[in-house]
Amino acid sequence: MSIPVAAVDVPGRLAEYGSNPFMVTTSADGTAKVVHVAVLWDADAVAFTCAPGGSTVRNLGAPDGRSATLVFPGPDPDTHSWLVDATGTVDPDDDGWVVLAYDSGVLHRPAPDVPGGEAHC
Repeated sequence: MSIPVAAVDVPGRLAEYGSNPFMVTTSADGTAKVVHVAVLWDADAVAFTCAPGGSTVRNLGAPDGRSATLVFPGPDPDTHSWLVDATGTVDPDDDGWVVLAYDSGVLHRPAPDVPGGEAHC
């Protein structure tokens, strides 16, 4: 079961989940890249910013942006993970930073203890 997370709820979720998610992007040829990042939230822009490293910056370098997903693991095994879908672009003022415009977010149920088992929601 997934629980929607609106952009107005992001500050509270950051207080709960921290500001160091994994970020998933894809290259032009579709190869996935996962990195661990520190993010900042800009409520006025409804976007996260971060400085992920060269390969990820290149992945998000398309003129119209590219999809990115932030994965915030649950604070403990019995809590939901927080997943954020965003459109990422290179910051026009600093090409080492990216801007991740918030598209949507959900709290996703915890994984079961064993494959095929029941999740503990």
